[in-house]
Parts: sequence; structure tokens; C-alpha cells
Amino acid sequence: MDDLLQEFIAETRETLEALSGEIVGWEADPRDRARLDAIFRFVHTIKGSCGFLDLPRLARLSHGAEDALAAVRAGDRVPDPALVTAILAIIDRIGEIVEALDSGEALDDSGDALLVAALDGTRGEAAGRVVPERMVDLSANPTRAAHKRSVRLSVDLLDRMMSGVSDMVLARNQLARHLRMFDDPRLEAMLERLSISVDGLRDTVTRTRMQRVESLFSALPRLVRDAAGTLGKSVTLTIEGGDVELDREMIELLRDPLVHLVRNAVDHGIEERADRILAGKPAAGSLRVVARQAGNLIIIEIIDDGRGIDTDRLLAKALGQQPARAAELAGLDDEGRLGLIFEPGLSSRDEVTALSGRGVGMDVVKANVEQAGGRIALSNRRGKGLSVALEVPLTLAILNAVLIEAAGTRFAVARQSVDELVAVDGNAVRVDRVAGGAVVLLRGKRLPMVSLPVLLGQGEPARDPRFLAIVSLREGRFALAVDGVHDTQELVVKPAAPAVMRASIYAGQMLPDDGQPILLLDCSGIAARAALTFEKANEEVVETATTEAIRALLFDDIDGARRMIVSDAVDRIEGVAPGTVRALAGGLWLTIDDRSIPVWAGRGAVPGEVRKVLRLQLDGQEMAYPIADPIEIVPLPDEIAPGADPDGVIAGLAVIDGEPIELIDPLALLHTASATTERPMCLLHGSESGWMEAFLKPAIEQAGYRVVRTAPPGASVAIALAIEDDADSAPVPALRLSRQRGAPLYRYDRNALIAALKERRA
Repeated sequence: MDDLLQEFIAETRETLEALSGEIVGWEADPRDRARLDAIFRFVHTIKGSCGFLDLPRLARLSHGAEDALAAVRAGDRVPDPALVTAILAIIDRIGEIVEALDSGEALDDSGDALLVAALDGTRGEAAGRVVPERMVDLSANPTRAAHKRSVRLSVDLLDRMMSGVSDMVLARNQLARHLRMFDDPRLEAMLERLSISVDGLRDTVTRTRMQRVESLFSALPRLVRDAAGTLGKSVTLTIEGGDVELDREMIELLRDPLVHLVRNAVDHGIEERADRILAGKPAAGSLRVVARQAGNLIIIEIIDDGRGIDTDRLLAKALGQQPARAAELAGLDDEGRLGLIFEPGLSSRDEVTALSGRGVGMDVVKANVEQAGGRIALSNRRGKGLSVALEVPLTLAILNAVLIEAAGTRFAVARQSVDELVAVDGNAVRVDRVAGGAVVLLRGKRLPMVSLPVLLGQGEPARDPRFLAIVSLREGRFALAVDGVHDTQELVVKPAAPAVMRASIYAGQMLPDDGQPILLLDCSGIAARAALTFEKANEEVVETATTEAIRALLFDDIDGARRMIVSDAVDRIEGVAPGTVRALAGGLWLTIDDRSIPVWAGRGAVPGEVRKVLRLQLDGQEMAYPIADPIEIVPLPDEIAPGADPDGVIAGLAVIDGEPIELIDPLALLHTASATTERPMCLLHGSESGWMEAFLKPAIEQAGYRVVRTAPPGASVAIALAIEDDADSAPVPALRLSRQRGAPLYRYDRNALIAALKERRA
């Protein structure tokens, strides 16, 4: 949110500067429609942004200015000098508030009401009284005008800056290489100062190109929530590695593929709640998005615990679409069948939905990732889930690299990928030849070995290596045999020619201090080319252990008794602010997230005393259960003794640590809530129904109504809501909203609307 706020501040400053001439021009000629439209767009943008960023003070000012300007644009008001002065004062105050937000200072809001009142034309002197005060305040506190400045730069300019800094780093390295021949302390001191300056400039310019991947991940929680809500699923999203930095251009290239993969995981991968419970899985699906840097690569993994990919079904779909390939498809192994997911026009869904089924997707995802110089890898566990790994290179970055030699040619390996360098001499390292391959025994651990000269086609397989680079990958470790090891340097990574990159064992090229270009090795590509396999036994053990027992939440109830409930039924434990639980319409209701949720009142809950609730959700139904304190998550015993309960919500008794504990039945709780959640219907009527749905729906729902724009056939509509000139044509009695500020039911007066709706319902 801090990044969004800073971007909002920078854009508002930029717009204010560009708009200053338009404001003066409109003051000279208030009937200039083009300038009026420009000012209207500015306040409209401010209004939308401050609503998202939760800036209510800016929202009030921009709302008032927008209403006044809208009336002028519609011809309902004349832009007289008093109105122009009031608009100018509002825009000046917006600028002051933006500067105060940036500096972190508090800005007195006592004059805001006068500014808004001046817009009505009934108190025309208000703006004139506030504007001089604003000017005095600003001159009395000149430090407020001092703020961080920002400018927008093209990516091409940043690329040229980075290229220039790369040349400076190379020149510094070459100079240092030649100065080693002279023993002059003064030259060493000057070189040290030069190195510090170059390193600082390099870091600064690099940061202009790099951006945290959290900006790529920021839209995922809303995406998962909306997709899961549409499909009626429960999905828990976990994001890790948001602080990993990646080139800004690479982030933009990955945005669409990542959205598609996450949506696929929710739609195709994660099962319905009932299916998951039958399969022995938690009712809520798990989706993890993880970013990490592995040497010269940024790896983004999308991991779900769903059904995985049914390769047999995928093969059948491919055969149905392309019967001429029957012989080829029949010979595919599991990996080949899995690769069919990238075939153009192939979808595992039979029906077309809003999220999938059109056969357009994974082939485009793969093409976009490969266009960025990366690759996509799948790890499928049928019935247990799917892991999709996007591996993209750092197309332009400065890395610590180890310079090695193989078959008379120098190469570079990212320092982060190398755990250690080992000389093969004596008995410390043993190389065994097994079935045409080689295995290294290092300190009691066996590692597969890949000979780089042999991989390049320029070495003898039977010759023992001189040095080993122990390389660490996501899948495991292996030994890379090389002929020599030189030194470590900070080098600039640049893309290599497409023909070179197609070899799949290179990640780019580098230019060391001697000016001779060398290739940067892709260790993951080398492991894939050598067909290395790594042990995954531990992963299977962990997965088996996590599905053994059903878990239950143990808690202290509000009546002092200790009870428990199956943890899968609990969406989350919510702290409740005073006054948010109220007795309405014959029951208790919790107002949260601009919605009203029924509260279980069977334990004698008192509205003003509820401080914590369990949010229960199942198949679209929701309820809040008041508690005193959560205790812990415990395994649910296999034996549950039946019990009698006058409220009908106790499933039985379980023994925990020698004490009998009542087990609550979440289905019974939600069943009792289903009748309570049947709300009367409020019809949004007339030409402004779209506006009312966008702006007033949360307030209407808070008053206990269900909102519709078109009533279903035969449905009973309790009340209609309409702007005053549309109210007479409503099919049922309607509340009349006024466009005039100060009217009994002004359309922006949220509190008055809620009160009127509750009064009608009572």
C-alpha cells in the first residue's frame, strides 16, 4: 500500500503542475468547456483513487467538487466567480493534503467544511475566507513545500544508463588489472575511491531497473478470491518471496502468464469442498506462489494441492482432436503426455466457462515465458497437486561469477549456484563409474557428476576431472567436473544470441576485465541435458503424514465451557470491534467488511460484549460464532460419543487430555443461520440503478437487505430505491434519493440512507 500511496502522490503532483495553467485559464473564461472537462477529470480521478487508498478527507473534498462541476457540465449551474473561487480553493487544499501525506505531517481540517459549503453557492464568502488563511499557513510553514521529487523515465533511457554503467564497471576492472603491475599506494587509493563511486552508481542505476516481485503478486489475493467465489470453492493463498527483485520489463512479461496459471490452479486443480473431504484433504484448498533467486535465475513456483493433471484424459482429448497422430501419441511416456498441456487448442475442460474451456492458455503461457528467455516446468502428482515453475533469467544484471575452464575455453558460473569448489586429489574425493555415468563420493555423500568437457563434446568420458564445482539446484545437488578454476568477478549479464540460447545450457554472456566475452552457464539446463535425477523420498513422507488425522480447534466459549469444532469449518478467527455486533431484526448481526453476517446467539451472547468470533463458511453460507479465547489446534479423536443438546448444535463428546469436550456440529449451526440470512429484497430502480449498485450496495446490505437491479419472476420486493424523478415509476413504494445537498435523503448521505432503510424494515 505504501508503494501505491507514493505513486498516487507523485501522479497527483504531476497532474496539479500540468493543470495549473488550465485552472488560471478557466478562471479567466469559466465557460471554456475543454478546461472544465480537464478539471473535472482531475477531481474524478482523485475521488476514485482516494476511495481505494482510504483517504476520507480527500474523498469528501473531491466528491463536493465533482458534484459542482457535474452540475456546471450539465448546464444546471452557471460558473460564476464565486464557484470558480471555491473550486480553485478545493484544488489548492487537495495539493496541501497531498504534501502533508508525503511529509507525514498533520494538516488541520477545520477549513474543509467551509470549502465544501462554498460550493453550494449559499455561503459564497466561505471560500474567500479560507483561501487567504491557506496562503498564510503555507508561508508560515515553508518546509511543507519541500518534498521528494519524482520524474518518469522511459525504459529505453534506463537501458542506456545501465549499458553505460556496465561499460564503467568493465573499464574499472581493466584498470585494476593493469594497476596490479605497479606498487604505488597513491594509485591504489585513487582506484579505491573510483571503485566506491562506480559501485554506488551501479547500485543506484540497477535499482531503477529492478522492482520487487510483490508488485507482480499484489493482484493475486483478489484474483484468487474472485475466482474461488465464482466457483464456490475455498482456497487459501500463501505468497512467499515478495522481496525478490526482478527487472521491471520482465515483471510485465510475466504478469499475464502468472494470472493464467493461478486461475488455472483454482479452476482446474483445486477440487470442490465435498470432493476434497472425500479424498481426505482439508476442505480449503492450498495455493502457494513462491519466488526465489537461484543463481542467475528467478524462479516463480505456483503450487496447489488439488487433483493434478489427468494425463490419460489429456491424451484422450488429444486423440479426439487429432486422430492422425494416434501412433505418435500412443508411444508417449508420462512426461510426454504431460507435455500435451502445451498443445495449442487443447483444454482439459469439456464445457466453456468464464474461466476456462476455450483451449487458449498454456501454449500462450509457454510462448510468453520463452519469449522472455525463460522456460516452464511441470511437476505433476496425480491426485495430490501440481507444481508449475517459471524460470526466467536476469536479462540485465551484475552478478558475482566464478570463472572456470573446460576444454580450453573459459565459462562463468553464478557464484550463488556454487556451494563449494573441490580439487580432486588424494582420498578426499572418489569418482566411481557406474552404468555409463559417474558418481562422486564427497565426505560420505554421493552426488551425480556431469563432466562439462564431455557435455560440450570435447572431452574423454573415462578421464578423471581435476576440479569439481558442487552446484545446488532446487531439485538437489550435483558435481560439475571442470579442467580449471580462475577467479571470481562481478560481471554484467547480457542476453546471448538466440542460436546460443537454444542450446539450453547457457543463460547469457559476460565480459570480464580482459575484454574477452565468455558464456554464462545455466546449471539447471546442464542437469536437464545430462538427465540427472534427484531423490524426493522426504517429500512423499511429509505428504503422507499431513493427511493422517482430522484437526479441530479447541476454544473457550463465552459461557465458560471448553468446546471444539472441526478446523476446516473455520474460515478465520476474527477480532470484533465494539459496536459491530448489534441486535437487529430478531437476531444478532456482525457488521464487517461492509457486510452483515448472522451471529450465533444460543449461548446468551450480549452484543456489546462480543470480542472474538469464529467465521464459519460452507457452500456459500456464513455465520459468526462468539468465543472467549481460542486455545489450540488438536487432532480429533476417532471415537465421538453421542450427546444431547437442547440447541441441537452439539455433535457429541470427545476426550482431550482426559477431559470430555463438546464437539460443535458446524452443519447444524449453518442450518440455523440459513433462515436468518433470508433478507428482504431492495430493488434499485431507474436510470441511476448502476450508480446505486456501485456506491450504495454496501450501505443497503448493512441495513439488512438483499440488493437487486432486476427482481426475479415471482419474487417479493420489500422496497425500491430510486432517484427522486424515477421514484414514481417504481413497481413498489420507493425511497426517494435527492441530488441536492441538504435534502432529507441526499444521495451521498450514507448514514441517513441506512437509518431510513432500517426504519422501513422495522
